[in-house]
Amino acid sequence: MTANEIFARLPADESSGILGWLQENDKPAYKASISLLAGRRKLRPIFVERKPRDERHAWMAAALTKPANADAATEILQAWILGGNRPMVLEFLEALGVSHEDGIIEDLPAEPTEGKVRAAVDALFAKYPTAAVVVYLNLFVSMDVTEWPVLRGLVASDERFQLAPANVG
Repeated sequence: MTANEIFARLPADESSGILGWLQENDKPAYKASISLLAGRRKLRPIFVERKPRDERHAWMAAALTKPANADAATEILQAWILGGNRPMVLEFLEALGVSHEDGIIEDLPAEPTEGKVRAAVDALFAKYPTAAVVVYLNLFVSMDVTEWPVLRGLVASDERFQLAPANVG
């Protein structure tokens, strides 16, 4: 799933939670997101900023489902994963023996064995919220440098990754 497809399928409370995390933890990125999304709709950012929080987040989440806003959706999800879910990222990379610097990978190695990949994915689902795991691993396999067919296959076929359509429209 692409980032905009993820926003389209996340339950409203999950997408609102992601946007709320961004608002509380990275105010400059939050304001930049509002500005970008409003500008693309030919609106002044203040129009969006003045909406009540729930209404603003619903509007932003709906805008982030559009393919034209895939870049913004990706940046928001990456910020949330690396900022609000770093322990999950670190645990996954450590379980696979992937060298990194605080969750940032310089050179992605060849895919570990299928058993290691499956065990690492199972461990994430057992310990972390489903939405966080789904977002992280979808973003991981969508990186241009990812040539990991086992993980890509799991993300595409494992029913734990299937989010029901929620915010489409």
